[in-house]
Amino acid sequence: MLTIRRTWRTAAAAAFATAAFAVAIPAAHAAGTTLVLDAQENYYLPTTGEGPNLGLGITASGGDAHDVSVVVDASSLAGKATMVVTGDCVSTGTLKVRCDVGPLSGKESIDPFFLKPTSAAKAGDTGAITYTATASDATTVTGKTDVLVGGPKLVSRSYPALKGIAPGGVFERTPAFANTGTAPADKGVMLMVQDSEGVSLARDHSNCHYSERPDVGAWCRFDTPVAAGAAYETDVPLRYTASKDTMYGYNTYIAWPAGGTAPDSFDPSDFPATGTGAPLGLKSVASGSGFTGSGYGTFATTQHADYQALGDTVEGKVGKTVSITLGVRNNGPGWMNFRWMDAENSGTFVVTPPAGTTITGIPAPGEQGDPGPLWNCTPRKAGAKSYTCDISSTDFKPGDSVTQEFTVRIDRVVPGARGSVRAVENAEYPNRDDDASNDTAAITVKATGSATSSPSPTASASSSATATATASPSGSGAGTSGGTTTGGGLAATGADGVLLRAGIAALLVTGGTLVFLAARRSRLSAGKRM
Repeated sequence: MLTIRRTWRTAAAAAFATAAFAVAIPAAHAAGTTLVLDAQENYYLPTTGEGPNLGLGITASGGDAHDVSVVVDASSLAGKATMVVTGDCVSTGTLKVRCDVGPLSGKESIDPFFLKPTSAAKAGDTGAITYTATASDATTVTGKTDVLVGGPKLVSRSYPALKGIAPGGVFERTPAFANTGTAPADKGVMLMVQDSEGVSLARDHSNCHYSERPDVGAWCRFDTPVAAGAAYETDVPLRYTASKDTMYGYNTYIAWPAGGTAPDSFDPSDFPATGTGAPLGLKSVASGSGFTGSGYGTFATTQHADYQALGDTVEGKVGKTVSITLGVRNNGPGWMNFRWMDAENSGTFVVTPPAGTTITGIPAPGEQGDPGPLWNCTPRKAGAKSYTCDISSTDFKPGDSVTQEFTVRIDRVVPGARGSVRAVENAEYPNRDDDASNDTAAITVKATGSATSSPSPTASASSSATATATASPSGSGAGTSGGTTTGGGLAATGADGVLLRAGIAALLVTGGTLVFLAARRSRLSAGKRM
């Protein structure tokens, strides 16, 4: 039986009354159940490379349907395209598949295949993909998607990196795209914008639909045809407001031909609100080298975060090994939110043990990790003169702390011995700490015993070293569980995960789409659908 998951396509028929989808609705079955096919209107097959995953939705309306199966036939493209079957559909012949859905209740989606052009395919070649959906208790329905080899291809212009935005300030972004394909986007253009947390998009335009979640953004439709070789930008900028605690973030957008394949992350039901102002329009601009396909840009505000180093006391008899906990607290007011990047961008802290002591609790590689914490400091050896530890929180809110536990052997008594913990900002993403008085904390020693006492044997390399962090009650960070976040290496295992570093995100842009907007290439299999 096919395992299927809901995507934007299952809700799109209601969202697009402007013929963005070809929908086949037969007369009602005697039992009251009707099948509805939601098929994209157009499939644009590039002359080289591979096309997007075909999107196909199916709905049982008026009741449950059973023994549902969909036959998809692209044989009209024989000699022009080859097929790569995805999901759990099975090939039934050249350019044909059957997708056995089984019982169907409500709306679901299927991902049958994607196409690759043959060497004989040339721009302007056409064909069609047809669909036949059957069930044991509903009337058979059919649908069609028109295929064009070549077609329009919209690539985006990068956003500039913005700096110096005041806390709570307003800033603007202007999306722009060029049609580098071989045919016009004659039905118009779709635009979707998405953003990191900590910003809100003004709901200014009546042809745009807005999400209740600021990070989801909005989508807009433009009926302006875009000729091959033409470029456009929005006639007014989009307006954003940064929250007062936001320090860093990103904005991104993607454009695609109306009626064509939409990004997999696009679900019109995520955007229930419509703008009330004048429609957002397009104006012609010169095409050029700036249209690289990446509609992405970072921003930085002038907000700061006061980092407070957290020290501890080494207390015990000479020769004993004890544990101490060291780290950094974010006293705010800035929020070092890097859930969209790597955790170590929040900075580091440097640990220098006191004279007369030796840090011994350094776990060997592989001894700690999922589901336990990682040793998050360098060097990975006992007895070093100092250690540099990543703050490693992707959601370092005001009030949060990230700490690392060290095991320390007291070798001898050194009167007045003091070590230190020092918070160090990331030069690329500084926290702009304006209070240097608490950047360094002492590691003090209360040792008893003879100053010449011999230490006990060195602790095993697998001695305990753990990492913890205390989260603010209102939020969750990397590795969140039960209201606490885990520092150290646990930042790599949180439910929210860690998004790509900005530089990596740019490298992973393909066909005008960021990684988290890209059409599926996962060859979805049973058990991995939502």
